[in-house]
Amino acid sequence: MENVKPWQIILIVIAFAVLGFSLLKFGFGGSIESQMADEMMLMDVQTGQLYVRDLSGKKTFIIPERNPDSNEIALLPVFELDGEWFLIERYVQSLEQVSVPKDAISDPQGPLKVSDAKPIKIK
Repeated sequence: MENVKPWQIILIVIAFAVLGFSLLKFGFGGSIESQMADEMMLMDVQTGQLYVRDLSGKKTFIIPERNPDSNEIALLPVFELDGEWFLIERYVQSLEQVSVPKDAISDPQGPLKVSDAKPIKIK
């Protein structure tokens, strides 16, 4: 210990303080809780019909998804903001893969023409 310089002791004390704070904040302070979505809202780009896709469980799916009624690739994820529905920006490029007319979308960045019918559940 006689070869230890004062700045080295200070550095070790600071390192232990940072380690203790990190453990307290992120390791033991379980107030941060992860939340996963259990469903996703999809819209048929031709009809504007909304669908609710169940995400619980282990089944995967590909976006754009097939419409369960027509079996056409036509469903894209959407979200609601102030009473209007919009495409999730990340999936706008997926419009190129959709195989039906895009009648419910006048502007991919703007509000969508959503059907008034109740959303249909997809498992």
